[in-house]
Amino acid sequence: MINRISSFHNYQTVQNDLRRQETKVHHNQAQLASGKKLLSAADNPLATHYIQNVSQQEEQVRQYLDAITLVRNRLEHQEVLMSNAEDFADDATRNVMEMINGSLSPQDREAHARELEEMGSNFLNLANSQDESGNYIFAGTKPKNQPFFRDNEGNVSYSGDDYQRKMRISNSQEMPFNSPGSKLFMEIDNPFGDYEPDYKLNKGSELLLERATNTDTNDDSTYKVTFNKLPTGKFGYQLSQNGSVVQASEFDPKEGIKYQSGNNVLTIHVKGQITAGDELDLTPRKTYSIFDSFKDAVEYSKASVSDASATAKLQQATEELHHAFIHLNKARTDIGARLDTLDIQEEQHQDFKLSLAKSKSEFEDLDYSDAVIEFNENTRALEASQKAFGKTKDLTLFNYI
Repeated sequence: MINRISSFHNYQTVQNDLRRQETKVHHNQAQLASGKKLLSAADNPLATHYIQNVSQQEEQVRQYLDAITLVRNRLEHQEVLMSNAEDFADDATRNVMEMINGSLSPQDREAHARELEEMGSNFLNLANSQDESGNYIFAGTKPKNQPFFRDNEGNVSYSGDDYQRKMRISNSQEMPFNSPGSKLFMEIDNPFGDYEPDYKLNKGSELLLERATNTDTNDDSTYKVTFNKLPTGKFGYQLSQNGSVVQASEFDPKEGIKYQSGNNVLTIHVKGQITAGDELDLTPRKTYSIFDSFKDAVEYSKASVSDASATAKLQQATEELHHAFIHLNKARTDIGARLDTLDIQEEQHQDFKLSLAKSKSEFEDLDYSDAVIEFNENTRALEASQKAFGKTKDLTLFNYI
């Protein structure tokens, strides 16, 4: 059997080859113009899938870096506010200490009291600070609500909550970018232990509570210690619980006062000069508010310098304000630690971002030297196909008749 190859079949075959070569050349030109090896998913489906995954990771890293920038701005603002709060607490401590000094005239003492009152107002304004978006910084997770209010009695209340707002900065880590005002300003550990002291002292007394602790966490009783003079010339004491005397003995300054009820022990240590008839009332209190310390300091500064009870309360306010300064300093240190964590995490993201870019480049970016060689080869092949097409289209049997 004789196979026939028509002139049209030859013509079509060469034309198809020509078009394929033209497509290759145009593809090379597009690669060189864009600088990309992959122009469509059909070029390399597996590489395209990998590049899509890398692009998704790059976008996620970009979002994390944006989150870190936002959190850093918030924390740096809070760090400045906490530094200002520390300054207020430190200045207030010094102010009250000067008022305790009996050398101040009544006019100077009154001026110090007004200055302290102004500090308290400024501190309240600081606690109600807002960010650039109008959100209250120390309101917990209720940023639209003003957190602190002061009533006509001078008492400050908190209307925020005790939670922190957080933002994810990596696949496995969320970073708090605020601190609730209740924890910062109203729940400061009591420097006197488990109780708040109240004094009824005689003139010339310098009695101060050093520390009072109770191992019974459920004991909400109030206690009173009354000091008296014994015939031996030493001091004795009488301890009352909710108005009932539970213990009386000679007072030993080194041992303090210990009252045991079952397995629970109340321990009271005092310091300073005692006079007969001095009374010390103890009310349960684990934490205190710095706003109350400002309020009490202003209130007791109006009393006479010779009022031993008022002076003792001013000493208490001094201790509380100083302890608040330490508490705020720890809070600012915590913010600094969070900022360090952000720096470390940002550096890790940047390193990963470079790694992703390098990996993506290996599949996506064009090697110009190889691309130029391939372009030249395909161009020569196209020229050859064009010449072949030119000869083929003229072939016909009529040329030989």
